[in-house]
Amino acid sequence: MNSRKWIKNYLFIILFFGILMASINYIVDPFGIFNNRILKHQFEQNERFTKVNFLEEYNQLFNGYMFGSSRIGTTSTETIEKYIQNSKIYNFTIASGSLYDYLTHLKYFIKRGYPIHTLYLQLDIDAMESYEHDKYDYLRKLHPYVVNDSLWSFYSSYLTKFFPLNTKGKILNNIKDATNDRHYVNYDLKTGSWIKPNLENEIKRNCRKYINTVSSFHNPKFNNRYKYTESTSRTIKALMGIKQLTDENNIKLYLFITPHNQNLVNLFKVDDYLRYLKDISNVTDFYDFSGYNSVTTNNCNYYEQSHYRQNVADLIAARIFTDEKIIVPEDFGVLVTKENIESHLTNLKKQIKIYRSKIEIK
Repeated sequence: MNSRKWIKNYLFIILFFGILMASINYIVDPFGIFNNRILKHQFEQNERFTKVNFLEEYNQLFNGYMFGSSRIGTTSTETIEKYIQNSKIYNFTIASGSLYDYLTHLKYFIKRGYPIHTLYLQLDIDAMESYEHDKYDYLRKLHPYVVNDSLWSFYSSYLTKFFPLNTKGKILNNIKDATNDRHYVNYDLKTGSWIKPNLENEIKRNCRKYINTVSSFHNPKFNNRYKYTESTSRTIKALMGIKQLTDENNIKLYLFITPHNQNLVNLFKVDDYLRYLKDISNVTDFYDFSGYNSVTTNNCNYYEQSHYRQNVADLIAARIFTDEKIIVPEDFGVLVTKENIESHLTNLKKQIKIYRSKIEIK
């Protein structure tokens, strides 16, 4: 075979596999980018893209947003709307959300003229050292409009890369009836919220039995996995940016700390966790639902150690909006200010010491 023919064959093979890969990526659509609905059930979805795409057309229907990681996803929009007159809230929950994400999207929404009167913002303690995501993280790529990039370049990057795990996951989800899977996620793009109906039914039928099936509920070890790092100062600066934008644009900011399950709190480096809370108090007042309390130490309130259920979201909102019709445990949720931060941290230290000493004794 002469060199010219070899080059032609080589180029043909590259072209063939390039077209094949692009076709598979478009048909399977492993991250829900192309919205072709050829395969009905999603495996993982790039919410940063799909939600901005949705809001570009429908943002005038809303005047408030929930910002947070996947953990705020279980909060129904009605949970907040009933407390704020004439509000229409969209749940902008995004996987592994960081303060960089929240600040970047808030800037974009304001620039584009999205109506915003309310921002209901949840911060995760285990994300205090998280900021920008890796550029090769295709699940968490920002919409090109948000970062002033090319839409064509964005689409082409999802056509020309190989995503074996996501592709396999979505194909398997559609071969079987995903709605019957116990971990099935009912995701509503029109409201932004999600819920796991099958797990909800399991928990309601027999919570104790359910807890025994979830491994993350049975690891009471303590370590310093989540720490205050150099990146944490960037998250605080981003929070300052959000506070400034909400003040300048007459947006009511409701800020609160995630009620992390006890098994996740076990992974916090205590001094760094408390330092982060103090830094936040220097920026703005907030409600703190973190630590060991009657809600976070009850595993029945969680799907696993990371995500709380809708009933917890209802308690959070009831505390923030002072709903006396809902009974909220006294130890769940504290309004933290510059004035009371030191006493709050002292109480948290005592609480943590008591809880961890009991676990160690066992």
